[in-house]
Amino acid sequence: MAENFFRELMTDALAKSPEELSKVLGEPSKICDIFVQRIYKDESLQKFVWGVSVVIFEGDELVESSTYATFHRWNLAKKYAKALVDFFKQKGYETYLKGELGE
Repeated sequence: MAENFFRELMTDALAKSPEELSKVLGEPSKICDIFVQRIYKDESLQKFVWGVSVVIFEGDELVESSTYATFHRWNLAKKYAKALVDFFKQKGYETYLKGELGE
């Protein structure tokens, strides 16, 4: 919805049709967000593992959303996440590393 509002706003501002505007702005690309986050194992929120999850969009469509791996050590999860960033960038995805990165 926000993207449609933005396109309408830009259409008015630039006095271009939505089709002309798409040519100027381009179509939404392939995007991959990679998250490092805690996955809690109990209701008291004391036992957890580090999960590395991937969310992939092609344009506005959600293609995949899943946890690829879990680790007992944060630094291993972060290394794995960085390797996934490199992998998806090589595949042509605009890729972002998010979550509990400690930086």
